[in-house]
Amino acid sequence: MKPATLLAPAHPAEAASPVPATRQFTRAELALAVELAARTVPPLWPLDGAIAVNPLSGFETEPFGKAVRLAAETFRARPWLPLALWRRLLTDGAVEEAALRTAATAWLGGPDAAAANVAAGVSRLDLLMARLLHLPEDPAPQPVTDPAALLVADACAAYFSRPVVAFGSAAATGGLFALARALVTEQMPRARRADTATCPAQPLDAIGWALGREGAADANPQTRLARCVARLPGWAGHIRWRTEQADPDMAAEAPADMADLIAALLFADAVLGAPEAAPMRHDPAATVRQLAQHLGLDAPLPDTVEEIVALDPAALSLLFMQAAEDSFTTPLLARLSAAQTSAGRSDAHVPDAQLVFCIDVRSEPMRRAVEAQGAYQTVGYAGFFGLMIAVAEPGQRRQRQLPVLVSPQHDLALLPARGCEGEAERLRTRRHRRAAALTLFDRLKAGSATAYATAETVGAAAGAWMALRTAAPLLARRLLRRQGDPHALMPSLDPHGSCTGLTPDERLAYARGFIALTGIRPQSRLVVLTGHAGEAVNNPYASALDCGACAGHGGAPNARVLAAIFNEPAIRAALDIPEQCWFLGAEHNTTTDEIRLFDTHLAPASHHGDIAALSASLVEAGAGVRAARATRLHRPADDLARGAAHWAEVRPEWGLTGNAAFIVAPRSLTRSVDLGGAAFLHDYDWRGDASGEALATILTAPMVVAQWINCQYLFSTADNEVLGAGDKTVHNPVGGFGVLRGNGGDLAIGLPRQSLFHDDGTPAHVPRRLTTIVEAPVEHVRAVVEGQDVLRRLFGNGWVHLVILDPITGQQHRWPSVPLS
Repeated sequence: MKPATLLAPAHPAEAASPVPATRQFTRAELALAVELAARTVPPLWPLDGAIAVNPLSGFETEPFGKAVRLAAETFRARPWLPLALWRRLLTDGAVEEAALRTAATAWLGGPDAAAANVAAGVSRLDLLMARLLHLPEDPAPQPVTDPAALLVADACAAYFSRPVVAFGSAAATGGLFALARALVTEQMPRARRADTATCPAQPLDAIGWALGREGAADANPQTRLARCVARLPGWAGHIRWRTEQADPDMAAEAPADMADLIAALLFADAVLGAPEAAPMRHDPAATVRQLAQHLGLDAPLPDTVEEIVALDPAALSLLFMQAAEDSFTTPLLARLSAAQTSAGRSDAHVPDAQLVFCIDVRSEPMRRAVEAQGAYQTVGYAGFFGLMIAVAEPGQRRQRQLPVLVSPQHDLALLPARGCEGEAERLRTRRHRRAAALTLFDRLKAGSATAYATAETVGAAAGAWMALRTAAPLLARRLLRRQGDPHALMPSLDPHGSCTGLTPDERLAYARGFIALTGIRPQSRLVVLTGHAGEAVNNPYASALDCGACAGHGGAPNARVLAAIFNEPAIRAALDIPEQCWFLGAEHNTTTDEIRLFDTHLAPASHHGDIAALSASLVEAGAGVRAARATRLHRPADDLARGAAHWAEVRPEWGLTGNAAFIVAPRSLTRSVDLGGAAFLHDYDWRGDASGEALATILTAPMVVAQWINCQYLFSTADNEVLGAGDKTVHNPVGGFGVLRGNGGDLAIGLPRQSLFHDDGTPAHVPRRLTTIVEAPVEHVRAVVEGQDVLRRLFGNGWVHLVILDPITGQQHRWPSVPLS
């Protein structure tokens, strides 16, 4: 399996020098252009393991401000929040006006330049603030109708989601391009079909044919092809996933690559015509009139204000975004600086329990709540716990349990957990019966003689079940759970069938790596490794609430595997783990704020009292977090569990809404600071990392994943229709791998509106770039960043802010980056 390639240049700005329009491109040149154009979009993972990605990842080689403008042209999108919504956030306090004035002053060249008068009593800053706060925004261009893309999207849905026999065997055996070509041809008048009959059957040759017909007005093929890919970013992303990430047997079920999609779009354009994008227009004369009217000016404005008048919507929105970032980071850095200089930051006592949580922002409120319950130490670490594993039930496809940046090195078999053999057998029996019943149902409803009888037979039962799920969702959930507990199965450390398991040396290496990267010293009677997962029903995006570090799955398997490793006598002896220290796996339900401890029956009897005490504390902590979260959701706290079980609930939780910071430091730096669930927290102590290897791993793996999450939330909020998934009430799952809005079109990318906005349309998520804060000496961090291309790119181009808190000097240092505009 190839690693995900999300960060390579892919957009028209990086095209080579134009070539003469009459030139015929070779197949090698076209293949390279297709490969580069494919990187315009990131892979789109399927629904059962949805992964947050930056929809503008192909533009990360450019400074952020330039990238959003390039993306706007390529995707026909608006990758910035409209001023009207920024003004709402200003009114609500998410953006401070003082921070906005500071950002505007800096853009104008500093205090003196900003204070220069352009009329009596009116400064340049007054003009810019009027544009930001009061003047109407330039109208957005109308959406472009693209019938060619819609037809190709229909072909993609048919090809990837169901057998294509309806379109004939020639199309079926010819692949995606052949199917799309047949579908488009059916829409043509017969008299015109001869015009396209010369189109070659091979996708690359068809691309060359189409470019030749167009006269290569844009002589660089990559530019034209990248814009094709951007017309269907969902289906293009799905194709990237199939070709780069999917298991080979799944990819072989419907083989296709980006050349198929591009050839189909170009062929459809040849038949139906390519759409013309409506440019976003700015009228400087109208802006001058509006400024004069707003400020009550009689005399004409001088030419020196041209740069203010010429500011486009992107520039104005980015100034707001910078102010939003400063409104968050300035007070945060002040609080962290105070914590850094305070005395007595280290804890000398042995905690009653040590709990390791995922770095997910939803863990931060829970960690504070747990710590408030008693002498508990919490630690932050990526929720896959460093295990490069995939898990699978015998005979089933494997499930990745690690970041998508890397590939699994070990396959572990899901077998009955010790002491849960009876429950596991019931689970398997019920699953087999259900699968058999569904297979029979599918056959009966597809039969011409049995379809109506099947509907009559099962209709009453289905109606009763629907009524129960609507009126009593908690009862329906309890009934479903009686079918068996999935956690009765546990990944086996030993080989089983084709699953490799983990050798003793590999187990020891994982245990050592975990201690090295977290800096934890196992010393309490209980060490709890806590994964996390969300809970939702009838929600195609349910996996988006699960652990991104576990490839969009719950983190319980990883937590239980690592706990089992640490409890092995050989591992304990090799790492000198105290005899009284026992490890447990656990899972934090981020929707209901419950923490479930696993395999407690395997703990020594001497620890049962400790487990009972910890369980009681976790219940109390969960109640506190639940009450606070319910306030944000504008619902009673006791309604959250009902919402998790209700099939009509469109917002079971806010997910990672509000994420804004990634903090790499000991917990002692942040323990006294209420971060409001806005920060990823990764424990790190530079004193134990002389080589910088641990910091490099943290910044190039979990921080990059956090940046993907941050950008997905940012751009899904900015333009929810193009870069997000729109209104989830019109979503229709297709093929088990994506959703359509309505009955056709592109696969939805990004996040649905209900995950990002309040019901009144005000953003619940403030779109701002991630701020990474590292506590370590400046030179220690500099050596790591300068040695990693991805970090130099993200920090230098302003996709992520980097602030270094030097514990030796007590000073803060900001990594230099390109200005926004």
